[in-house]
Amino acid sequence: MPDASARQLARALGWFSVGIGLAALAAPTKVAQWVGLPGGGSQALLRAIGLREIASGVGILTKDDPSSWLWARVGGDALDLALLTRAMGDEQADRGRVAAATAAVIGLTAVDAYATRQMSQDPGGSVQDSHRSAPQEPRVASAITVSAPVGEVFAAWEGFASLPRFMDSFATVRVTDDRLSHWQMSLPGGLTVAWDAVITDIEPNERIAWRTGDNSTVSGSGEVRFRPAPGDRGTEIIFSATFDPPGGELGSKVAGLFTDPLGVKLNNDLRRFKQLTELGEIVKSDDTVVPGPNPAQPVAG
Repeated sequence: MPDASARQLARALGWFSVGIGLAALAAPTKVAQWVGLPGGGSQALLRAIGLREIASGVGILTKDDPSSWLWARVGGDALDLALLTRAMGDEQADRGRVAAATAAVIGLTAVDAYATRQMSQDPGGSVQDSHRSAPQEPRVASAITVSAPVGEVFAAWEGFASLPRFMDSFATVRVTDDRLSHWQMSLPGGLTVAWDAVITDIEPNERIAWRTGDNSTVSGSGEVRFRPAPGDRGTEIIFSATFDPPGGELGSKVAGLFTDPLGVKLNNDLRRFKQLTELGEIVKSDDTVVPGPNPAQPVAG
């Protein structure tokens, strides 16, 4: 089991999380100045980071096995590094302070990762297999069959112009031209990740390939394939994407936490596209339209 020194380090990191979280909530403007971020919009972001830090700290301090909360701290470090990397390109930021804050977060990430590994050791003293395995790029994939000809389905996806019609609030898309679109995805704690998608290859009625733009906060690539469904049942759509998050192995572990919910989101989006294509509208239940509790079945007349 983890020794006393590992537990002491974990508790110290827990109290550190609570302290930095309270500072970010109570004085976000001052914290923004410390790290060199521009004012204005940074306040809401720092308050969200403060809430995340407090939640992680409380989890570490109150759980007998705080390993999952320590990994949450590592995940927060990776997101903070992505935020600071993006801030370096902001003309309104104090780049000297941002560089110093980045160096501090890198050092803190190393401490967090060390504490996490110590707390995750098995009785034999070896790190769990899930932490020994080589990191893999997070991947999401989904497929669906739509009762419509391949040409009609492909035309609806070409240029990604129609994607906002069936994508909900988890990710938004703004189409710039027939080859470029801007995506934004919401993350826990009120944070967002944005990237540009550049269409790199189009095979009419068969395939659309894309990659992220050079100035995106995340890098990745993917493709959408179209093929006739067996038995003349319409068109099969196969969507797949891989992402290369910042932060190396740690960043990959953090991004892996989001692949399952992102996969669920992708499945839901494809079902909405199927409804839009086959029915001309997206079907919504009373629970998604009417606030508050709804009866499980219509009230008998």
